[in-house]
Amino acid sequence: MSIKRWLFLSALPAVVNAQAPCSVSSGPVTPHLIELYTSEGCSSCPPAEQWLNGLADDANVIPLEFHVDYWDDLGWRDRFSDHRFTVRQQTLAARARSSVVYTPQVLLDGREWRQWSHTPPPQAADARVALRLDVVADQHPHALLAVVAPPPDAPRLQGYYALVEGDLVSEVRNGENSGKTLRHAFVVRAFAGPLPLGERAELESPADANAANSSLVAFAVDADHGTVVGALRLPLKSCAAELAQRQ
Repeated sequence: MSIKRWLFLSALPAVVNAQAPCSVSSGPVTPHLIELYTSEGCSSCPPAEQWLNGLADDANVIPLEFHVDYWDDLGWRDRFSDHRFTVRQQTLAARARSSVVYTPQVLLDGREWRQWSHTPPPQAADARVALRLDVVADQHPHALLAVVAPPPDAPRLQGYYALVEGDLVSEVRNGENSGKTLRHAFVVRAFAGPLPLGERAELESPADANAANSSLVAFAVDADHGTVVGALRLPLKSCAAELAQRQ
């Protein structure tokens, strides 16, 4: 099923909407956002991706796998790479007053987390803002449109949106990982942000993206400090029947 969606993220009371299959609301705690910067051309990245894949059942975290493009000229072009992800990694490094980016690099709630390989992820934190995400069908092929309404009395927040696909397999034929089969569970296929809350975002979904294996992740960031203050994940397979009826 191709992905044809309108996506809305808005401020609502902090309760889980159990009746609407295409909606999700924040609860009393907020999962931590984990970002892995990686490449299929990097020989030290597969162990980090295996670690990230192992977080699939951890309710304390929302994982994102960003494939950067600065490995693409070194023997293997990563089909999931995007220069925008490289720019995001560089931007986050600059915010931390660093000029160094590398793979694999892990960030926790927007801050570098070097202890990821030997420290379990922290427990979910108390929610700071209440958010809600709704999905309905749209008539534009591969168009993802999203908007987040600013919560009252909230700090200056920016919204980010990621279409995340799992169950992806690559047979690497060249480069440092030549001959390896790589399995990915949280690949970012489309991304938008930062945008002021209340401003609509548009994402271009890849034509080969599989909604049954995809989720929409939306998160809010304190623009002054760069910290993630709220995050939601909505599996699109839970919306498949309703969206098919409306298309």
